[in-house]
Amino acid sequence: MKLSICYITGRSEPHVEWALQAIAHQRENNDVIDFIIVDALERDRTSLINDQAIIDRAVQELRVIPPKPNIWQGKHRVTSQDWWAKSSASNTGICFARHDYVAFLDDCSRPGDEWLNTVRTGHRARKSVLAGAYEKIENGGKTVDHRLEHRPEGRKDCGGGWLYGCTFALPLEWCLAVNGFEEGCDGLSAEDTTFGIMLANSGYRIDFTPSLFVTLERGPQSNKFVRVDKGIPNDKANKSNTAVKRFGTRRTTEFTPNLRELRGRCLNGHALPIPSPDVDYKDWYDGQLIREMKGGG
Repeated sequence: MKLSICYITGRSEPHVEWALQAIAHQRENNDVIDFIIVDALERDRTSLINDQAIIDRAVQELRVIPPKPNIWQGKHRVTSQDWWAKSSASNTGICFARHDYVAFLDDCSRPGDEWLNTVRTGHRARKSVLAGAYEKIENGGKTVDHRLEHRPEGRKDCGGGWLYGCTFALPLEWCLAVNGFEEGCDGLSAEDTTFGIMLANSGYRIDFTPSLFVTLERGPQSNKFVRVDKGIPNDKANKSNTAVKRFGTRRTTEFTPNLRELRGRCLNGHALPIPSPDVDYKDWYDGQLIREMKGGG
């Protein structure tokens, strides 16, 4: 199996070693794995994982890449502080992936015992997007994926709204067919379910697959990325509900740049475009200048 794993982080302690240890234990001799850490904090590799032995046992190649230049976070942001921009980070992983099948992992993940074998099965079959399951351990308690209570055996053709839960896997071409994650969700979130809905709208089946399982163990977060849902909470006209209506009928993204073109640039070693500081970027929801947006709403 040839596989690219996109590991998305912005946490001060992402515990990359947990994922690599699980992969090393489950890896087979013919697995060729490219492990991409997209790090919003732009650290060097040794700051994230300094155990070369576990890297060598788990993967053929491990790279640490900053999210592509964007207006929400990092050195090219137009906001006064770093905002949530996971769509942009996930799209960076798509642009840099070496292989034609990709799996996504959130940080602080401990993949379950069948995680890589489940990815291997999906890689071989290529009939559906595999939507994984999770449990979360944080703040002294445990949260179990509610989907497991209803469908512990899994659910074939569950619909795109079930694509969440910190891990999933699919052919790279399917990512490119919908032009990746909707960057209109940056600053807001809900990018994973929006991605799933666009995949389903484009005719790709989504299967809830409990054996693609991760345990998330998250400690206190010293750095936080702002995300704001504008409008009245739970109101049909607020930003999150408007996003569902706006993006939920689409087959491809609206605000994401052309990922096939960006991917070509990345794989040929060219620099990615930088947002112009002279543009008055506006929020699609209400036209507010993004540079004026504040964490308080």
